[in-house]
Amino acid sequence: MEIRGGSRMDVTFAVANYNSGQFLEECVNSALSQRGLSCEVIIVDDGSSDGSDAQAERMAASDERVRFFRTPSNLGPGGARNIAFEHMRGDWYAVLDSDDLVVPERSARLIAAAEVHKADMVADDLTVFGEGIEGTQFLAQSMLPGTILTLDAYFRDSAMYGPAPNPGFLKPMISRSLIERTAIRYDESLRVAEDDDLIIRLLMAGARYYVAPQAGYLYRKHEQSISHRLSPGHAAAMGARAARLEEEVRAAGLNSAAFRNRQKAMRQAVAFTQAVEALKHGKPMAALREVMREPGSARHFAMPIKARVSRMVGGS
Repeated sequence: MEIRGGSRMDVTFAVANYNSGQFLEECVNSALSQRGLSCEVIIVDDGSSDGSDAQAERMAASDERVRFFRTPSNLGPGGARNIAFEHMRGDWYAVLDSDDLVVPERSARLIAAAEVHKADMVADDLTVFGEGIEGTQFLAQSMLPGTILTLDAYFRDSAMYGPAPNPGFLKPMISRSLIERTAIRYDESLRVAEDDDLIIRLLMAGARYYVAPQAGYLYRKHEQSISHRLSPGHAAAMGARAARLEEEVRAAGLNSAAFRNRQKAMRQAVAFTQAVEALKHGKPMAALREVMREPGSARHFAMPIKARVSRMVGGS
């Protein structure tokens, strides 16, 4: 991986943009407001149709710290971020979703923590916010903050629809040295959970991952958030990737109980998604076959009911 278009700096923020015009400028400005270090923002447009690509071009033209690229076709967030990987000039790569924000001291604080804990990946807690949502800490009920996140702990807590806050939602900073040493990139077949898959493969390659106790990343929840919905196509791609991962984990001798539980949860989540889709199309027998294939998936049908009751009790 070569340094392109200028000299090295401390941090490269990778912003994959797809129709994020409503939030993009605020997102980019939060990255440019980092204190105590040098940074750049690479915006990679992934086929936007809302004019946000032109908005990004204008930002790049007015500030040399902003650079703009396009995907050759709609590749999804992983494909867009792979382009950022190839053009980064920073010693650290920072994931920043185009509708989210970072606080000004975040980057310097995380780099300092990485140095203290000899980590080549570092993340912090998320403050979840949005319309009608008071800022809440994502890891409030977790033991992860202030610890080294091992591969087995990641497997344990990242089971889909599990009780623990899923570390796959964290937004890590990754050292250039780790990226160069492993040559690992995003799997472009995934449109959802591409970050989760990347982190697992980096941990399998020996990355040391520290989770800082502070919350410096602001995670915005809104109706258009891609991570809030799991379509049958997304679920099928995740299931296929999980099957390949199982082979890789076994070959590496890492097939722990935590990993097996995660795989089981993945199969159940995929079956549930496919069953719901069958019901939407008036195919109850097809839905039943999906549930019978993974009987544990039946428990997920209670989730919409629980969510509805929770909203009623909360008066929303």
